[in-house]
Amino acid sequence: MARPNNMPAAAFLAAILAASCNMCFAAGAGERVDVSTSPNTSAAHPAPGSLYARLGGTPTVTAIVNETIDKVAADPRTNQSFDKVDLKRVKALLVEQICSLTGGGCAYTGDSMKEVHAGHKISNAEFYQLVEVLRDAMRHYDVPLGARNELLEILAPMKRDVVER
Repeated sequence: MARPNNMPAAAFLAAILAASCNMCFAAGAGERVDVSTSPNTSAAHPAPGSLYARLGGTPTVTAIVNETIDKVAADPRTNQSFDKVDLKRVKALLVEQICSLTGGGCAYTGDSMKEVHAGHKISNAEFYQLVEVLRDAMRHYDVPLGARNELLEILAPMKRDVVER
């Protein structure tokens, strides 16, 4: 069965919504710990040619995340998952997660996609609307097509942990 053209992009919603929980569990401790509203990218030392570097590194990834989150949080078609959420924290964790997944040298400190999205009843329509916003933001910041597609391919498997209806 052929994969739909927009399927890889869809997983970005998972990353965004995963970052939307207000607390994260300390590894193995079972205790909740606050997560900063600033991305932990101080350890980001992407190798030349890494996807993180090709995405534009921390400045560009941060700008893309900020634009995407601001737009989906303001759009009535997608904002239900962001109600009463610390958007600064969401943005910080999403930048951290992208840095971690793309060879930027960061460690993601948020919860799993499955834990964060449980009970949110996110639909395919909401998911794909966010994907379009992400694609527009990456184009706006001149991310090369190959890098955009590579990021979306990395994020795609997360969709199954996000969409419930």
